[in-house]
Amino acid sequence: MAKVLFIDDEPLYYRQIQPSFKEQGHELHYAKTGMEGLAEVLSFSPDVIITDVRLPDVTGYEIADRLRRDPRFNRIPIIFVTGQGDLKDKLKAFDLGADDYLVKPFQPEELVARLGILLRRSEALKAVSNMESTNKQTATILAVHSLRGGVGCSSIAVNMALAFQQIWLKSTIILDGVLAAGHIGLMLNSSPQVTWSDFAGIQPKDIDTEGFEKLVRTHSSGVKFIASPSVPIAPDSFVDNFWPGVIRHLSELNHFIVLDTAHDFSNVTIHMLTAATDIILVISPEMASLRSAVGALNIYDKLGLNPRRIFVVVNQVFDASPIKQAQIERVIHRPVDMMIPYVPNEFIRAVNFGEPYISKNPDSPIAGLFEDAAYWLSNDIHKNIPPAAPSSSWRRVNNRLKSLKS
Repeated sequence: MAKVLFIDDEPLYYRQIQPSFKEQGHELHYAKTGMEGLAEVLSFSPDVIITDVRLPDVTGYEIADRLRRDPRFNRIPIIFVTGQGDLKDKLKAFDLGADDYLVKPFQPEELVARLGILLRRSEALKAVSNMESTNKQTATILAVHSLRGGVGCSSIAVNMALAFQQIWLKSTIILDGVLAAGHIGLMLNSSPQVTWSDFAGIQPKDIDTEGFEKLVRTHSSGVKFIASPSVPIAPDSFVDNFWPGVIRHLSELNHFIVLDTAHDFSNVTIHMLTAATDIILVISPEMASLRSAVGALNIYDKLGLNPRRIFVVVNQVFDASPIKQAQIERVIHRPVDMMIPYVPNEFIRAVNFGEPYISKNPDSPIAGLFEDAAYWLSNDIHKNIPPAAPSSSWRRVNNRLKSLKS
């Protein structure tokens, strides 16, 4: 029969309906709050959700809205049970995606009957859904880019990857796209024997699973990475479709991909920028970097990259810069999305010892900046439903969000 999730802060109603549901062979799970209910959706995978409107934390309306925006759960039937019987309340419920609406008090037998109708309709919808493609890209692909070296792109790429992995505990990989002198391996305290140079001239379709396994290394944090060659290699050493093919393949295997790009607009860099769901443009507060940033933004526009997916990060790579945020924004004609303050020696030490900054300083304000940025750049599939077992990093982010709202 069906797996049913019942969300209501009044245990009385759960006890009333439990016998009728058990008699019909339905498996009934119970949650007292909206957040408990959303977590149960992930762990229990219900066939039907029955929820009260008024809950102690989030409303039933918010639950429906989150689920309807998540492709994994947007077809689950939702029944509202509530003491609110006004027409405007019913219309709001149906507008947010409710499938049925029952006013308290109600007879358990009526609820079971309505459940049966929704289950039959749901089975028909599932049959249609199963015929649709399930291979749509859901990976978050972040490219970190600058036309000027020395601004901390690789360090930002590593820390963003760790933030993704630590928040969601999902498969995360960094691709070092700096073929002349990449530093991702160094920053993760590794010297891989197999790098991109071993795949020059090879078609992506000819790289088997074993080949990829040799190419991909795993850091102690759980973050995977592919290093650049120890000896510089020309970008044109790779066939035209190599990079799109590799990124497409890795997006099927990972939830998060961070691309550390070269400080140019070579074919490799352009392939990475166009494949990215989001781009971080890194600037340091000095005139040469600002001039390069203006040039990069102009070329992004010519490439047709969505400006809403471009995020400007200012990295204070030295102390007491005379150029302030407002001046930077006037020069680049857009707001700065994130300012990384100057931290003497800390990032240099992290590079020298191969210990990413946020893994050694998880409670620092700068680690919080990276965590918050990674959270907001994550796919809505992750953000809409809280993890069944939230990580400490996820809890820190959401505690900061709650403090901002209060």
